[in-house]
Amino acid sequence: MKRRALQFFILGLFLLSSLAEGAEFPMKEVQIIIPWAAGGATDLIFRALATHTAKYLGKAVVIVNKPGGGGAVGYTEGAQAKPDGYTLTAAVTPLTILPHQVSTAFTYKNFEPILNVVSDPSMFLVRSDAPWKTTREFVDYATGNPEMISVGNSGAGGGVHLVAVAFEKAIGAKFNHIPFSGGGPSVTALLGGHVNAVSVSPPEGIEHVKAGKLKIIALFAEKRLEMFPEVPTVKEQGIDFAMGMWRGLVAPKGTPPEVIKKLHEAFKKGMEDPAFIKNAKDMAVNLHYLGPEEFGKLMAQDHEFYGKLIKELKK
Repeated sequence: MKRRALQFFILGLFLLSSLAEGAEFPMKEVQIIIPWAAGGATDLIFRALATHTAKYLGKAVVIVNKPGGGGAVGYTEGAQAKPDGYTLTAAVTPLTILPHQVSTAFTYKNFEPILNVVSDPSMFLVRSDAPWKTTREFVDYATGNPEMISVGNSGAGGGVHLVAVAFEKAIGAKFNHIPFSGGGPSVTALLGGHVNAVSVSPPEGIEHVKAGKLKIIALFAEKRLEMFPEVPTVKEQGIDFAMGMWRGLVAPKGTPPEVIKKLHEAFKKGMEDPAFIKNAKDMAVNLHYLGPEEFGKLMAQDHEFYGKLIKELKK
């Protein structure tokens, strides 16, 4: 009897401790793992969001870049982190792609969804002095000259790489795909003339487009970008193709619900902060809030979608 009473006492202390931990969260800074190098779309978006969320969370939000393996290095570390809410991961479309391409230690099921932040179309950028003035000229050259156009991406097997592979199949072309450690390095390579084009999503390269150094040669969106209304989509030019990226936040599986709730509330306020909204507009990114449940459903749907797409592309 005494033994059972002691067990209940210990269990009660454990539950009280867990509740207290959730009530006191956060006690220290929170870090966000970015599975790519600094300077890419995911890095830029979450650095801005981290800055504007800190005041709502009550502690600093720190960005930690963990590039490698097309995102696999960062996602593996994020999935294996202690589920206490202090190590989060930027969840981007490749999280639902990589497990279908290579053997990984994770899937989206190894994470707890917090919220989705952005949903953006992908696009191809080229230098402003490139020989192609329109999408049609670019496509005609690509189809007539297999593997002569080198297209940089943020990592082999990643989201924008898959976009480029899907696009070449849609137009009947063959690109020479060049992987980099992130979107930032791929854009740098394009500026330096080391590749002919890059497959990216906003805000990657946007500042250089605004400065006139780069141009959007193919926009894979359903509608034109508000910042560049003069740039038509590929659909407007007779190519039935549209693909993009979503970017959100996740925590390791098993993170307490009360901690997820606090993180969600703080980052949602960060998303709604006028300064962040202005940052997003300046970067030409499309804010698209989804709560934990809806974001979880999106990841599940895309995991199934990309699994089927990758099988088709391998045929």
